[in-house]
Amino acid sequence: MNVIKAFFLTAVLLLSSSRSYAERWVVMTLEWPPFTCSRCPENGAAAKALKDTLNKAGISVEFVFYPWTQTQKKAEQPDVVGYFPSWKDVLPGFTRSESLFKSPLGFIQQRSKPLVWAKLPDLKGKKLGITEGYSNTTEFNRLVKDRVLTVEAVISDDTNVRRVAQGQIDGALMDINNARYLISKTHPEYAGKVSVNQRILEDKELYFAFNTHNRDKAAKLKKALEKVNYQRIVDDYLLKYLLRLD
Repeated sequence: MNVIKAFFLTAVLLLSSSRSYAERWVVMTLEWPPFTCSRCPENGAAAKALKDTLNKAGISVEFVFYPWTQTQKKAEQPDVVGYFPSWKDVLPGFTRSESLFKSPLGFIQQRSKPLVWAKLPDLKGKKLGITEGYSNTTEFNRLVKDRVLTVEAVISDDTNVRRVAQGQIDGALMDINNARYLISKTHPEYAGKVSVNQRILEDKELYFAFNTHNRDKAAKLKKALEKVNYQRIVDDYLLKYLLRLD
């Protein structure tokens, strides 16, 4: 009898601990640690925050990882909700969510030759790396278009870290938290050669981009955001897992 009771008690506990979701979102994303990352705990800070937020609304989330330009293209599929995360300028045909969180944008540099600047035009004559598909900032893009700033585009932030370390470029425009992760976790061998410039260009807001087939789901995310502090979830994750570099 005690064995039977124990069996039923275990079954009840298992059922109560499991959770069913009324809806499932497939989301295209990229390897952008520490925010979205297939190898990071809970898929990264921003991914964890999105899952926590939507799970409370009865929605499960499945992340599919691709390089950034492919992420955006594949996000157009009707069985995909959209791509994440995105800066303010989403692709044509996509609908931007409410702002989810912020992260600083700035430069990495050669540790032996730090970038000295008070305003962007001060970087004239420097060779700067950027990543294809990133929107950067309005002023930065204007100065590139006017040929005040010299840039070279590559397909990944990881490549820019390597190029700075090898002295191929003077610096690169990157999300600061992403840069710190890549230098401390992915390429610790470059920590003595690459540093983060102390001047912040802009605190960039990040969003979810809904495709045309699922733009109505933006209201569900907006409602779910009322019950959480998304920025705090991201910040707590960064404090727990990310080593800050000076």
